[in-house]
Amino acid sequence: MYKKLILAIVSIFSLIVLTSCSGGNSEQAQSSKKKKLVYGTDSEIEKVNPVLDESQEIDALLFRGLTKPDENNNVKPDLAESWEISQDNLIYTFKLREDAKWQDGNQVTAEDVAFTFNKIKDPSTNTPISGEFNEIKSVEAIGEFEVKMTLHRPFPPLLDKLKIGIVPAHLLRDENLNETDFNQHPIGNGPFKLKEWKNDHTIVLERNDGYYGQAPKLDEVVFKAVPDANTRALQLKTGEIDLALLEPNQLAGVKETDPYAVHEVSTADYRAVMYNMRLPLFQDKRVRQAMNLAVNREDLVKGVLAGKGDPAWGPLQKSWAGVPQKEWYSYNIEKAKQLLAEAGWVKGSDGVLIKDGKRFEFELVSPIQDKIRVALANVVSEQLKPLGIMAVPKPVDRNAVKYDGEEALIIGWGSEFDPDDHTFRLFHSSEIGDGQYNFGAYQNEKVDELLMNARTATNIDERESYYKSFQEELAIDPPYNFLVYLEALYGVNKDVTGISTRTLGHHGFGVLWNIEEWDKK
Repeated sequence: MYKKLILAIVSIFSLIVLTSCSGGNSEQAQSSKKKKLVYGTDSEIEKVNPVLDESQEIDALLFRGLTKPDENNNVKPDLAESWEISQDNLIYTFKLREDAKWQDGNQVTAEDVAFTFNKIKDPSTNTPISGEFNEIKSVEAIGEFEVKMTLHRPFPPLLDKLKIGIVPAHLLRDENLNETDFNQHPIGNGPFKLKEWKNDHTIVLERNDGYYGQAPKLDEVVFKAVPDANTRALQLKTGEIDLALLEPNQLAGVKETDPYAVHEVSTADYRAVMYNMRLPLFQDKRVRQAMNLAVNREDLVKGVLAGKGDPAWGPLQKSWAGVPQKEWYSYNIEKAKQLLAEAGWVKGSDGVLIKDGKRFEFELVSPIQDKIRVALANVVSEQLKPLGIMAVPKPVDRNAVKYDGEEALIIGWGSEFDPDDHTFRLFHSSEIGDGQYNFGAYQNEKVDELLMNARTATNIDERESYYKSFQEELAIDPPYNFLVYLEALYGVNKDVTGISTRTLGHHGFGVLWNIEEWDKK
């Protein structure tokens, strides 16, 4: 009897253990089936709040705007179900969809929309994107799901700019948006929500089952900071990450047997030398013209970009408003020398140009983490030497770059959307100052007038004409040496599908634009 009891107890215990193990394995199996995309980003994410910055991939996964771009970068409705525009083009009335919710369960309402844009326009918010919306006179909630936006004057780029993410008024009304804890604990309305923000700046997002739009196929998206390009390539090979931006010189090392493939994506992303107009050295436009003529852009594309890009002649080259500009600054060293001589520069005993006892010498800064910019700075420096110009390459940590304080800087911009984007904010004199994007303090009254006319004209042919004149004036009085347009080279795990090849913006921004369609085997 005693032996039978012992056997029974043992049997029951064994059954419990087996069941427990089986359950554990089942949970592990379920966990292993999670579809997780790990994105190896080139920098750490410090805060997530679309009101403060619009150039982070993570923002659109957590926050959605009134509009969004489609596969051709045209405007589509998002939180705004529909809109009407008054006959004088000054009043936009938006009807919001009623099934959009914040991740805390509250509905997204017109009050949230009005709050977001009023915060952007509020000078105390200290956001660099405020200039994008200075044509807005007022934003009002005229119903729970209806918004009235009144403009100072017609502003055709508006619908494109309204893709900026909306933030929750009920959580941020009494907060300082620049310092709020919300920026590290965001509550959004997008297809994903925050799961974990780790101490090493790795951010884990999980699918938001309450999202109003198409349900994502991925369970999680992880943003992992991997600043070094070679480390990103290695981690793509080992499978530690699934997505990363690569550099042209890494393509030769990619093998057919590697677990990832390279997607070559067209961009509107250009690199240029930005001059600090605060310095007397750059104030004579003949000097800047000469340096533009002395740069061989075709050689930059072949050498630095391994052919993965195009020569850059201006900021709107990839836009519907772009005009042919190659003839303005095709390589012409003799004409460059002539312009410098006209400007009063002569070669000194060491071959360096001199004027009024001052050498033509300046530092050309590039962020050391960006090998393409470092290489561009080095090659441009060599190309300017025959003129007697000493552009001294100076790679510095990206966090130490003083964008409005360097003598010259390898900069990156470009917009795949309306030509007003990354144009007005860079070259209009009203955008000079703390937190604005006209870092080089470029001022040209004619450019100011043309850019204002181009952003407020309602006829597209008129807008195109103003932008044509703007580009012509920019060639006469260049703020930058435009160098190259990049192709975005993304390493993508071969198990990942859904990546789109639509034209991307600066820094290859926008690759996750259709994240709901991405999948992983």
